[in-house]
Amino acid sequence: MKHILLFLFFLLTFNASSQNSQEMSGTWFWESTNGQNTMKLDLEYENQKIIKGNHCVVFGQEKNTDCKRTEQGFSLNLVRIANGIYDGTIESAVSATIGKIRLQYLKKEKAIRFYLKKAPPGKFYLPKEAFLVR
Repeated sequence: MKHILLFLFFLLTFNASSQNSQEMSGTWFWESTNGQNTMKLDLEYENQKIIKGNHCVVFGQEKNTDCKRTEQGFSLNLVRIANGIYDGTIESAVSATIGKIRLQYLKKEKAIRFYLKKAPPGKFYLPKEAFLVR
């Protein structure tokens, strides 16, 4: 009986984790309150603990962009640190430098919180914080 309960516990835990990860995959959008700036994230799972993806940020109504430049590789590389929370890096296409970010899935809002933990050196166009929706 203990083995069955233990198995059910692990099965439910894995299923809940799997559901959260599926909730973060896909394309997410943000627009600033003044409509001048936008952000798009395309996220996919390498496995349950790793998210890869690409970004495109437009500031000043298309005057300044920070978007992935090539079809090879990813501009976002994230590792799960807690349920629904991923820390990692973002490569600025403007300066080709790396910044540190956090993505957090907000289940109730069905949104993702983007937080720039450490800005990339040099010139970049990334918001400090953004709440993205599908």
